Amino acid sequence: MNSQTLSPRADLEVSEIALREVLVDSFKQDAKADAMALDRMLAHLVNMNEALSTSSQDDANVAKRLGDFAATATRMASRNPDAAPKLLKLSQALTTASQRLREPESQNRRLT
Repeated sequence: MNSQTLSPRADLEVSEIALREVLVDSFKQDAKADAMALDRMLAHLVNMNEALSTSSQDDANVAKRLGDFAATATRMASRNPDAAPKLLKLSQALTTASQRLREPESQNRRLT
């Protein structure tokens, strides 16, 4: 396996770390509905990472979902000013992962 194969998964792992950073401290008490949504998003990210490791057929679907999650995180930032920096960081990580999966050479990363 070449190192480029790991890039989409590494992007998802960065997104997962950013998401977990939002879910710490008082966010779960202060923004219960958004915290529950982020918990569900985290479960999806873990599943997406697994899907990327087994097949490249899901790349387009994963890229779209990541873009949707990025938009959701951005909307959450406007509702949660204390957590806004972390939510915007999460949104950027999700956007980066989505864009990288959409790149034409993404298919070439899958070759071993």
